[in-house]
Amino acid sequence: MKKIKTTLKQRKNTTQFQLTIRFIGLLISAVLILSLAIMGITVAELYESTEKQAELLEDSLKNSDAKEAKEWQEVLVKNTSKDSSLYLIYVQLNSGEVIYSSDDAEEVFQEFHQLKQFILVDRILWTSEIEPYYYESFKKEGAKVTILIDMEDQFELIGRIFSLTIFITLAVIVFGSLVTHRFSKKLSGSLVIMDEEINQLNISDSKQQLTIPKTPQEVQNISKSFNQLLVKQRIYLKREQQFVTDASHELRTPIAAIRGHVNLIKRRGVSHPEVIPTSLDYVDKESKRLELLVEKLLLLGRLDTQVDTESVDLSLMIQQTVEELKVMMSQEVILNIESGIFVEGQAEHFYQIARNLLENAMKYTDAAGTITVELFSDEATIRFIVEDSGMGIPDEEKAKIFERFYRVDQSRSSEIFGTGIGLSIVKELVEKYQGAIAVTDVLPKGTRFVVTLVK
Repeated sequence: MKKIKTTLKQRKNTTQFQLTIRFIGLLISAVLILSLAIMGITVAELYESTEKQAELLEDSLKNSDAKEAKEWQEVLVKNTSKDSSLYLIYVQLNSGEVIYSSDDAEEVFQEFHQLKQFILVDRILWTSEIEPYYYESFKKEGAKVTILIDMEDQFELIGRIFSLTIFITLAVIVFGSLVTHRFSKKLSGSLVIMDEEINQLNISDSKQQLTIPKTPQEVQNISKSFNQLLVKQRIYLKREQQFVTDASHELRTPIAAIRGHVNLIKRRGVSHPEVIPTSLDYVDKESKRLELLVEKLLLLGRLDTQVDTESVDLSLMIQQTVEELKVMMSQEVILNIESGIFVEGQAEHFYQIARNLLENAMKYTDAAGTITVELFSDEATIRFIVEDSGMGIPDEEKAKIFERFYRVDQSRSSEIFGTGIGLSIVKELVEKYQGAIAVTDVLPKGTRFVVTLVK
């Protein structure tokens, strides 16, 4: 029982059920309103027709010259001869004499005080046998005239129309419900298929995608957007998997070197103390490499962290960064920095952009080379340029240098101090601020990095 209740509850929450209920509700409301409108118009037309009949009969009786009982009898016979059962007329003269238009009229008027008035329309009276009559009364030259018009035929017609309307209404509701259920099932079918495909989806399988239905357009758009998101997710997943592999390798190398030299000191330190200084220098060097790598990895993990922004003096920051690194630079540094350039963001981010670009130029430029740093702005953009006279980057390598742990000269990667993720950090930070970074050649040799930020 509990399982059945759970199943019913789940079905009530489905799109198909919700659409079916709402469409059926709208259909029933529309049909009922239409049916009530038809009934209302029909009743109003029949009532108005009977009212006009009463007015015509009243005008005819008022225009007659009848005063005495015999004259009234002739007038009543003349006005009711065609259909004695339709018009029931009662005439009471001032003398007290009463004249009826027919035997039926006499019988009904004998029970006149027992007739019941219709609730909404006071002109409609009912007999004990539920026979409806339209009531009208007026006075004419010493006589009181009361008219009852039999409305049984009209009410029978209303009853037939009502029955027919009910039948048509039920038929439309049943047929409409079936069509609505089928339509909602077809409409929600695409969502059901999408849900099943998502549950069976293997994100690592690059060939699996959602089926794109032809209709409805909204579900088609969702399927396309999901497939696009899936492609991006797979790219990110592949990138992260590669990152974990590369990071593991990069971390393993200095750790293995440190452990190797520690073991060397343990084995030979006592008998060969001359190996200790060399090993300690190597341990110090590799531990610094490891420390730097961990710092860079932590920085990558914090890039998406939302922190309050501030107004950063980019001109001053770049100058201070150059001064900070000058003690380690053997190259000539040429500065061309426009003062008073401010940006909105996190100071640490812009510091990392400047430092990583400068360190990259230092690593790949000979001691006798030159590093040029420029910063300037126009009405719409800010440009930060770091140019070196180093080894340069082949065209086929330019698209790869922003990948994590990628080195242009793989043969010299162990000789050049660094982590291999500095440029990837720069690219992610620049894109975080809706900027762009480009790399071009410098003649006769060298590389230029251009960071463009929108004001």
